[in-house]
Amino acid sequence: MAGALWAVAGFSLVVALLALRWAWKLAKDTAHLKREQYYTSSRLKRIPDEIREAVEPVRVHLAKLAAGGRVPPDMILEGRLYQDVTTDEAQQVLEQEARQSTGKVLFVDVRTPQEYAAKHVVGAKLVPFEELETRYKTDIPETAEKVFLYCMGGERSRSACGFLSRRGYTNLYNIQEGLQGWRGPTEGAGTLNLVQIQPSRNAQREV
Repeated sequence: MAGALWAVAGFSLVVALLALRWAWKLAKDTAHLKREQYYTSSRLKRIPDEIREAVEPVRVHLAKLAAGGRVPPDMILEGRLYQDVTTDEAQQVLEQEARQSTGKVLFVDVRTPQEYAAKHVVGAKLVPFEELETRYKTDIPETAEKVFLYCMGGERSRSACGFLSRRGYTNLYNIQEGLQGWRGPTEGAGTLNLVQIQPSRNAQREV
């Protein structure tokens, strides 16, 4: 009798362990399915934005061509609103422009006036990113053959290229490394002057 009870108890223990293992595997599979559902849902929400981003260059280029403008063929083929270039590539263009003086190439510095005063590419025009919306029509000619934009590290100039390209500019070149990677000629004070707060005379007397 005792042996039979032990057998039943052993069998029950095995069944319980199997049920526990099955429940653990079920919970694991359920968690995996929930993660997959979350990722799939997030991906589906992103698809309209991706389609919009892919179509936008085509829309901008067609509008430019319909207005009688010119769009570089490689930009159309690559589906890009502007072109990224290295500092070396930009410097070669600047040197060639300095020799030929065509007036068709423009370098635009989108940093702050303080940064520009400290150091900038020779001949670059200052159009701070914060003032771009109010100044681009008068300060950045859409008819220029090439417009090179730069900042310190490439982020502000990239945003500036995006802004201008959506307003019909197809002659934009973003200098990826910015001024920090520039090895060509520069001009400026060489240092960034910061505002210093001087103690008042009364404070000096008290000391």
